[in-house]
Amino acid sequence: MKKALSLVFFMIFSIMLASVKNKVNADICTEGLGICTQCDERCKARHGPTGQGMCDRYNLCTCNYICGPVPRPPGPSPPTKRCSGGAGLCDIKCGNPCCNQSCAQKYPGGVGFCDSLAHTLLCKCQYPC
Repeated sequence: MKKALSLVFFMIFSIMLASVKNKVNADICTEGLGICTQCDERCKARHGPTGQGMCDRYNLCTCNYICGPVPRPPGPSPPTKRCSGGAGLCDIKCGNPCCNQSCAQKYPGGVGFCDSLAHTLLCKCQYPC
């Protein structure tokens, strides 16, 4: 009986250890959310309670969250369609951060990145529509 009880405790401990290990090894994803207004709140609304919004030195919001399916918050679902636009040329000195800021100012919820097209660096934007 004592050996059986020890075996049961060992099995329970092993299962608990395996489940904790999976949570520790979870991948962290990152998403730019534009200007820092209500950064953490928007991050949590978009990616659930695991989301953590942080502002950088350019006043841009970066959302870090555990990758995987996101539980839907109650209420109306956010628009899933993403549109594309442009914000001119990328500043060579500032690059992606300045492009991201330009897109956030030009399009509500917009994020931007620099993209090379035939020796020209363009600022491309994606935003909910």
